[in-house]
Amino acid sequence: ALFSHQVAVIMGDYLYSRAIIELVGLDDLAPLRVFARVTNEMTIGEMRQLEAHDKLAYDEAQYDELIRSKTASLLAGACEVGALRAPAPYREALARFGLRLGMAFQITDDLLDYTEREAVTGKPSGLDLKEHKVTLPLIAALAAMGPGQRRLVAELMATPDPGDPLVAEVMQLVETAGGLDYARRRALELAQRAEAELEILPPSPARDALRDSIAYAVERRS
Repeated sequence: ALFSHQVAVIMGDYLYSRAIIELVGLDDLAPLRVFARVTNEMTIGEMRQLEAHDKLAYDEAQYDELIRSKTASLLAGACEVGALRAPAPYREALARFGLRLGMAFQITDDLLDYTEREAVTGKPSGLDLKEHKVTLPLIAALAAMGPGQRRLVAELMATPDPGDPLVAEVMQLVETAGGLDYARRRALELAQRAEAELEILPPSPARDALRDSIAYAVERRS
């Protein structure tokens, strides 16, 4: 990764605050309303991730709700703001495009935690498991695991600071149980649905750029 995780987060916060400053200067409340709503949704998403729950009972619907608010709402809002002066069908299609692209992006990000090395992503492999975060690869894999394998996952989740061997063993279980393949399929399905939303737009370099962003979201390695 070009920048550390900490630097990337701080710069993201800075750019977001600068965007708010620029929007206030426009004397137009419409984009500011969208950004305020998105900020609220993202914060709620982060709070949901901190909620105490049975890790092994966390399901795909809960995961979808989390990534919609935590990640996809930001892209949906950005696309919506970019189309505020367009006809309503364009605005609505672009908001849906951003939402589906954002979900595909987050699922891909969760996959990278299992498939790429720290030198590529900028964060240690298996970090989500170390931090007891349940993401789609694990959710999908749990459904195909036997009792003994589920006990191993439960052991990891109950260990305050799981060691690398235990994390690596659970990562292998997730792959063997088909969790990675399922998550890839979901990301690609969402990417295809995002691309379909662009059909309403007339041909233009802007539409081409949005379509190119889909490939980046699901094919990136960092």
